[in-house]
Amino acid sequence: MTEPTSPLFTWQQLPPFFQDADASSIRVKRRYFGQLRLSLILLFVAAASGAATLKINDKGVDWAGVAAAMAFLASLIVRFYIEQQQDENRWYECRTAAESCKTLAWRYAVCGDPFPESMPAAEARKLFVQRLRELSRDLRIVDVSSGDDINEAMERCRAADKAQRIETYRVGRLMEQIDWYSKTAATRDRQSRIWRTIALVGELVGVGAGALKASGVTSIDLLGVASAAVAGITAWLQAKQLQSEAVSYNLTAREIRHVLSLLDKDMDGEQWAAFVDEAEGTISREHTMWSAGRTGRARLKEV
Repeated sequence: MTEPTSPLFTWQQLPPFFQDADASSIRVKRRYFGQLRLSLILLFVAAASGAATLKINDKGVDWAGVAAAMAFLASLIVRFYIEQQQDENRWYECRTAAESCKTLAWRYAVCGDPFPESMPAAEARKLFVQRLRELSRDLRIVDVSSGDDINEAMERCRAADKAQRIETYRVGRLMEQIDWYSKTAATRDRQSRIWRTIALVGELVGVGAGALKASGVTSIDLLGVASAAVAGITAWLQAKQLQSEAVSYNLTAREIRHVLSLLDKDMDGEQWAAFVDEAEGTISREHTMWSAGRTGRARLKEV
């Protein structure tokens, strides 16, 4: 039989649970970083306003000081809102659920452990839904898409012969993940270098501002403004964890490539199920490290 020119199953055909968790993760992540960015900008505005003086007359109110106080207050309100919303934790939870569902769906579709091809169809479906229910417990996801938990693409892939399933998994899962991790690692590394360069420029500006103030050229505290800017950039870099993600993603891409090199198209059903289990375990380790690095406690749910 001729091998398919395209995978029978791809990540775009993952079940509604993944689509919901993925969409929630992306939305909550954007909201969290948007709020954090606003808070840091307000702190910078407060520092800049505090370094200046703006009076209508000599005995009037210093409106720059008022602006600084208002910016500090607004930043405090935003930070309080961030804590109340718990968007950071919701982002981790939804991302973990999405990746857990993804590995579960791939295991089912290509007859990997714990859904080997020897398992009766009804029993495999029952086990899949049971594992999916376990992922859903206490998960705060607003989105509820229509569709079946086990869709036609998953069933079509599972019913295909072993050669087609192996090729589908090789192209649609392993090669796709290698490509995604390698490209994303390069993007994270580039973003990290850009932000670190901006921070370095800010430090140099601070040195110049300090020299100007020391020499009496200006009385404005530009050093404090530059310090606030550098501190904000540093806080942003720590929140984004760009460099650590770049290193982690590069390592994961190499690990998946190592696993792909061991793929044998002559594996029997049991060997293939074990291979998929090892491959998915390799991919899952990155998500576990990501969650642990972010929260110190969250991890990819066992599937």
